[in-house]
Amino acid sequence: MSGYYDEILSEIKEAMAEGRYSDAEYMVRRELGMPYIPAEAEAQLQQLKKDLAYALSENKAPRGEEASEDLLAKLNSDKPHVQLAAADSLADRNLRSCTDAIRAWLGNKPQPEAAALIVEAIAEQEIAEEFTLKRDGLEYTFWGDAVVPVMKSGGFLRTMQLLEERYAKEPSTFQLARMILVHKAYLYLPLSYEEYEAESLAEEVEAEISGLMDASEKKEMN
Repeated sequence: MSGYYDEILSEIKEAMAEGRYSDAEYMVRRELGMPYIPAEAEAQLQQLKKDLAYALSENKAPRGEEASEDLLAKLNSDKPHVQLAAADSLADRNLRSCTDAIRAWLGNKPQPEAAALIVEAIAEQEIAEEFTLKRDGLEYTFWGDAVVPVMKSGGFLRTMQLLEERYAKEPSTFQLARMILVHKAYLYLPLSYEEYEAESLAEEVEAEISGLMDASEKKEMN
């Protein structure tokens, strides 16, 4: 098993030991949603998922709502999974009361997936304010109410249709294609794909799937 999964599993167990069940639950859900997971790591993640479900059912992890101020502080954590968990929780709340804090965070090279969740929430809430996202050495300045949410993007919807047609007889592969496409579309925010880009985007997803399958076959042969 790779060092990456050793580290992730250790972080999940540490979070559970410290009673940070929401962080642990988020990390397990995120890793199980990845397109490819080594069999050994998947087995351990599934077991941790069961352990978390049991702990929550036994009221060992009260699900009291965490204060927005605490979640905003966690956005500035140097641990990517902590930023992700905080962004995931904040995305369901009204962000209009904390736009200054979010604006500062977006301009400070945030964790990409966490930033995507927040930008999507800003777009969904149609917040008519200007923000600047710093990512990969570039700056993206945008107005929240001008960003197209992923699930309403013409390019995204057309690409999904093409992939569904391509993998009509392979439902499990289509689900993998869907996950890859959603990940790409979220990380493209605040930009969005146009409908004319759908063909090339579908080809990118198909190429990524082929690469994952080839890697999986080689791993099984070794």
